[in-house]
Amino acid sequence: MSTTLKDLTIAPPEPSKADWNDDGFVIKQKFIPEKLMEEYEECWFRNNVNRPRGWDYCTPYRDHKEILDILSYKGLHDTMEELIGEPAGVHLNLTGWVTTTRDWHQDTYLNPPHVGDYYVAVWIALDTIHPDSGPFQMIPGSHRWPVVTHEKIINALEPHERDHYWPTHSERILTPLFTEEIEKRNAKVKTYLPGRGDVLFWHGRLLHRGSLAKVPNMRRFSLIAHYSGINHRQDMPPAKKYKNGWYFPVDDKNKSLM
Repeated sequence: MSTTLKDLTIAPPEPSKADWNDDGFVIKQKFIPEKLMEEYEECWFRNNVNRPRGWDYCTPYRDHKEILDILSYKGLHDTMEELIGEPAGVHLNLTGWVTTTRDWHQDTYLNPPHVGDYYVAVWIALDTIHPDSGPFQMIPGSHRWPVVTHEKIINALEPHERDHYWPTHSERILTPLFTEEIEKRNAKVKTYLPGRGDVLFWHGRLLHRGSLAKVPNMRRFSLIAHYSGINHRQDMPPAKKYKNGWYFPVDDKNKSLM
């Protein structure tokens, strides 16, 4: 029997402060200080000369202060606390300078249910993003659509797919279902083409993707980080304060990126 989107989703929560706005994202232009970006770029080049996808694990902020410095910028944390109602700590960051090519998905289903909407992701542009580089795309307002849940997608996978790489395996189910839903709703796709220092904050329920590059391997200079409310990650070690922000001391160095 085929899986439908209805099989994998629940109704979205009632509107609340955590809905942010009608779109499910916030954009801050020229937001990150130049010094923080320059220090991060120097660190990136020292470590990833022949590795355009950056560090091959998702917690390099644990090992490089330049990453934690930029991800702990006061403006980021003040904005996130205003959006989700409590301080947020980083627990995952993606450092590739090419598109992730990750197709349509919400982030909520990657988390246990107790996290809820105490979750926010950020996309920091380190240059003007070219439309041929495989830019970030999103569906405004899709955070109010039905929500894919962790439990339901795990149950929909084959037993051998329920391993560390289960989010990757889930794409074979979710990509066609979300594509069909976008077409059915005649939803508008927004392509994000920021300039240097611009920051996108997006809701955990927002449908988004890293689009395919029209020019293969074209650089897309950026830094992505995912944060959770510091009081809502009982599944992780307690969050630690760092300068003007917070981080979760997750040990994920031995797990390659999915």
